[in-house]
Amino acid sequence: MSTAKDAFVSSASPVLSKDRLTLGVAAVLISTSLACWVAVIYSMPLMTMASGGMMGVAALVSTVSPSAVGLFLAIWVVGMAAMMFPAMIPIVAFYNRFSTKVEPNPRLARAVGTPLFLAGYLAVYAGLGLAVYFAVFFAVGASSAFPGLAVLGYVGPGAVLILAGAYQLVPRKSTFLMYCVSPMGFFTQHSHKGLLGSFRTGLSHGEYCVGCCWAYMLVMFAVALMSIPFMAILSVVIALEKVVMHGAVWFTRGIAAGLVLLGVASLAFPGVLGLLSAGL
Repeated sequence: MSTAKDAFVSSASPVLSKDRLTLGVAAVLISTSLACWVAVIYSMPLMTMASGGMMGVAALVSTVSPSAVGLFLAIWVVGMAAMMFPAMIPIVAFYNRFSTKVEPNPRLARAVGTPLFLAGYLAVYAGLGLAVYFAVFFAVGASSAFPGLAVLGYVGPGAVLILAGAYQLVPRKSTFLMYCVSPMGFFTQHSHKGLLGSFRTGLSHGEYCVGCCWAYMLVMFAVALMSIPFMAILSVVIALEKVVMHGAVWFTRGIAAGLVLLGVASLAFPGVLGLLSAGL
């Protein structure tokens, strides 16, 4: 007897496709991703300079001034596009193939609706970025105001890694992941008509994606300090998890084990953190 999860996985798009539309979507998203990688690489030093020479995670959250937060948010959103767009290929291809057909003007829906869908998706990640920024800012401030909390600077990154690993095994993570790997399963329940509907649909998909990947992003920010090599490695892991492995349980458990082992290793050998912030 087939299960709901089987239905979701069976509707996932193949990794390789000779379909012209899918290849076209892949070309656009990968090209955009590469352009965003270049932008992040060249803009990251701006955030470091704005920190006034501070080190570690404090360098990323040195102030809550509008200019500093705005600069961080811009780099964060571009970074999310760089990292996540390759994993979005099946979802965006499905949107262009099926969801636009129910619109009065399918060509307009593809040309304008697709960017609006992606804008809604990135808007949710922008919200996650702001939440992470302020959470880490106040945590750093608390450790400075109360010296007794300074120990968090040593155990915090390891704890974040262990938390991220444990989250991979939570059933809720699997639920979110199913909507990420199954375009049909997602659009059947969350498709909205019209250009505004495209944005709303993107918001819905962003919510599932953030629900699936927030722990990865917390590791990237609070542990790896938005290291470009680490971001690239994480991007590959996410693409493999969603596009190639289609949420395979053994792969998710392998990620969980790797994160927990890194967390334990960083607690026992703090030098491991330096390797992570350098991208391993």
